[in-house]
Amino acid sequence: MTKKILVMGLPGSGKTTLSQELVKKLMLNHTVSWYNADAVRKEHNDWDFSDEGRLRQVTRMAIMADESNTDYVVCDFVCPTEYYRKVFDADCVVWMNTIEAGRFEDTNRVFEKPTDADYVITDWSQTDDMIANIVAAYRVDKESHKRSITKALSWRLLGTVDTFVLSWIITGNINFAAAIGSVELLTKTILYYLHERVWARVKIK
Repeated sequence: MTKKILVMGLPGSGKTTLSQELVKKLMLNHTVSWYNADAVRKEHNDWDFSDEGRLRQVTRMAIMADESNTDYVVCDFVCPTEYYRKVFDADCVVWMNTIEAGRFEDTNRVFEKPTDADYVITDWSQTDDMIANIVAAYRVDKESHKRSITKALSWRLLGTVDTFVLSWIITGNINFAAAIGSVELLTKTILYYLHERVWARVKIK
C-alpha cells in the first residue's frame, strides 16, 4: 500500500531540498514517486494562487498521489491551511518550520501552522534522523510475486488434502477423490495467486 508523505511549509523553507534527500534515501529499497508543486503547476500551466486555485492544486496533487502505484509518494508544496491538508490526507506530514515568513505576502497571510504534523524540522541536522524514522514508522509491506506463489502453493496443498479426504469419505472412491483433488489444486492455486496480486494493489487506510 502506497504511503503518502506531505512535505509542507512556506516558500523558501527547504521543502524541495528535504524532499530530494528523502526520495534519494527511500529509493535505495523502495519505489518512489515525487511530485513538486512548481513542476505540477508548470505542467498544467496553472499559476492561480487564489483560494480556488490553491484548492484546485491540492486536489490535483492528492489525485496524483492516490493514483501512484509506488511504495511511497512524496509531495512537496506549501499546503497552507488545515483544510487543504485534510483534502490531501497524507499518511505522514513533515513541516519545514525553518523560516518565520516566506517571500510571498499573500501566502504568509493564509498560512496556518499545523498542529498535528508528524515531524517538524527546525534545524537541518534533524533530517537524517527524520528520514530514518519515516522509513521505520511508515514501513511498506511488500508482497513479492515469489512470496505470493509460495503462499498459494502451501495453502492449496493443505486445502487439497482436505478436499481429497472429504471426497473419499463421501464417495468411497479413492480414484474419484484423487481426480477432484488434482483439478482443485490447479484451479484454486491460480485463483489464490490472482487474489493475492489484486490485494497487493488495494489501498485501505
